[in-house]
Amino acid sequence: MIFPRPAKQELLSGTYALKEDYTTFELVSFYNAIKDGKCEISYAKNALLSNEEYYLSVNDNGIELTAACDCGLFRGATSLLQLIKKHRGIIPCLYIEDKPEISRRGYMLDISRCRMPKLETYKKLIDFLSSLKYNELQIYMEGDCFKYSAYPKYTEDFDCLTASDIKELEVYCRERFIDLVPNQNSFGHLAIWLNKEEFSHLEIRNETTKTGTINPLLPESFEFIGNLYESLLPVFDSEYVNIGLDEAGGLGKFQVEEYCRKNGRGTLFMEWLNKLAALVKEKYGKKVMFWADMIYKYPELYNLIPRDSVIMEWGYELIQSQMMTDHAMTFRDAGLNYYVCPSCNTHKSFVGRMDVTTFNIRTSAEIATKYGAKGILLTDWGCGEGHPHFGVWSYVPIALCGQYGWNTGAEQDGETFKADFIRNSEDYVDEFFFGGVKVARFMYRMANYYLLEPERVHVGTMCGAMFQYPITQTNYAYLYDMADSGDAFYFDNVIGYVEKILPDIEKLDFDEQHKREIILNSKMIILAAEMNKLRIGVSLREERVRELLTLSEYIEKEYYDLWCRRNYEKGVELFLSFVADRKKDLQNLLK
Repeated sequence: MIFPRPAKQELLSGTYALKEDYTTFELVSFYNAIKDGKCEISYAKNALLSNEEYYLSVNDNGIELTAACDCGLFRGATSLLQLIKKHRGIIPCLYIEDKPEISRRGYMLDISRCRMPKLETYKKLIDFLSSLKYNELQIYMEGDCFKYSAYPKYTEDFDCLTASDIKELEVYCRERFIDLVPNQNSFGHLAIWLNKEEFSHLEIRNETTKTGTINPLLPESFEFIGNLYESLLPVFDSEYVNIGLDEAGGLGKFQVEEYCRKNGRGTLFMEWLNKLAALVKEKYGKKVMFWADMIYKYPELYNLIPRDSVIMEWGYELIQSQMMTDHAMTFRDAGLNYYVCPSCNTHKSFVGRMDVTTFNIRTSAEIATKYGAKGILLTDWGCGEGHPHFGVWSYVPIALCGQYGWNTGAEQDGETFKADFIRNSEDYVDEFFFGGVKVARFMYRMANYYLLEPERVHVGTMCGAMFQYPITQTNYAYLYDMADSGDAFYFDNVIGYVEKILPDIEKLDFDEQHKREIILNSKMIILAAEMNKLRIGVSLREERVRELLTLSEYIEKEYYDLWCRRNYEKGVELFLSFVADRKKDLQNLLK
């Protein structure tokens, strides 16, 4: 009846008809009406309940919500309003005792890889998170995506988040009992900054190799990161800041080679972590979070990790999900705070990879509850392919992680995939965004197209990962070479699969913008699959080449229009440049 599924619920006989119509209420207004005693729903306080815990009783005499504090009342109001809207004001008699299994339940949105949402887009997302009982939102930043007061010239020519925007979002989040957490990478993943002439001397690099990692041995590096923090951290009220520190390439090389040879790469990392943590604590009164991947090889140094910090244990693939268990046990036994961090898995794919996503979220949540994680954070990344996927593909993963963060359900057995949680997530998304039209199941199927591809790609698909490259390139990093990927059979199957599902979506009547986004991303798969056929040496008929040129033009126009409706214009150009390049590839075939 309620999603996420409560910890304990008992359905009783009979129904209760509300005297007032609350079906048009939005959540915050409904909560305030209960809190202020301005509606027929009774509110009782019980100091013995935990912060987010609530009891809900519906019987012949009326409705009563019990909680220890405002946050618990808000969670109870969230469940009750869902029941009211679902049953149109005549709700079944029941009794619920409910509280979350994982104390911190967050979602992280990457705004550094092209797509920077407008304020109203954030608010709609926050409404969705709130309805799912999330209590944390992180905004991930690397480069030119926020008006840093220390370096204003780099964002003066385009719109992006401002300090006043953050303050407005903080109020919006606070009203919904969500902690808005800054997430500023501070070691690796700083290429956007380090590619600027002003900061290029701070990078660990040589004449031929750039790492995107800042040199922690330079005082100017600490000063630069400090300036980013000074621009950003005072704007946020959260007691936490995620300082990143993941995938810091180049440690042990170039400018830091000698230091690491004498002292060790792990020591260099721990010194930088502690230096930043001290700055954050002493100047801003905040605690740091940081990604876990750089410390796995140095368990002997775990005693150097600041005791009030939070380790973010991330992993998005099947293998990485399995490895989380060992890491979680090690962190627990060392007395360290940590989150588990699965992914929406939408990047480098156009539409996601739902079977991997559902496994990743389920495994992460069950590890969190079994080994005492402080929280779960669902990450939502863009990547170097220009962020072609729209946010609609993250809705079901967000709903599913909302369920698992609140209530992981029965322990996973050796046979099922907790398919009821997946289907319930789809149903919830259909109701919340699509007016009850059954769209999400077709999206789930679309997001598994990559299973027909001949090779597996780390956190991506062959169609999604290869589209940015010219058709003369057949290799993808060290993972595979498409010259060895067989014939057209595989990608013809991908195209046939997508074209089979598309009509089922096109005939549905639901929100126009979401529908256009889903159709556009699906048609991107078709174009990418045809380009992959060219990479493996397949010749296309001239008529088909002209059809693909027409498809490319449609993608260009539709992508730009849909992007600008929800996001700032800056960033749209990267993926469009890839589409233009593939058009040139096709035009060259006609010469």
